[in-house]
Amino acid sequence: MSKMHAASSRNARSASSIRAGSILIDLLLSLWIIALFLPLIPVIVNLLSRQDWLMRSAQDQIQLQQLRRLLLGSEQIDVSHDQLAFYAEGQNRRLVQSGNWLLVQPGTWIFFDQVISVQFEQRQDQIWMRLVSETGEWEAIIGDAQ
Repeated sequence: MSKMHAASSRNARSASSIRAGSILIDLLLSLWIIALFLPLIPVIVNLLSRQDWLMRSAQDQIQLQQLRRLLLGSEQIDVSHDQLAFYAEGQNRRLVQSGNWLLVQPGTWIFFDQVISVQFEQRQDQIWMRLVSETGEWEAIIGDAQ
């Protein structure tokens, strides 16, 4: 019986050391995988933020085209530093910053959001808009002065 007890004790130690070795191998493999992918995290974050910037930029371009289209069919455009007054769709309207939005009043037609500041300027025969938003700043021609 003592031989049997010794054999089962060896088997128990053997199984225990196999489990410990397996855990160590699993731990080392996990650390290796983490070390392999850790340098990719900044690249992934940069890629996602760039994708967000591209989506935002495309959205800004669409809104800019809609604004140009509205002003193209407008009359009596009056440019002041922080607003644009014009006659469109049968009524006098203004393009103004309200909070962090650039919108047409009367009404709530929002052209841009996350706006920090906006300035309008007439240069020769063109109307320029300089927009500073939470995502950056840019300047564009939005229409022709009449």
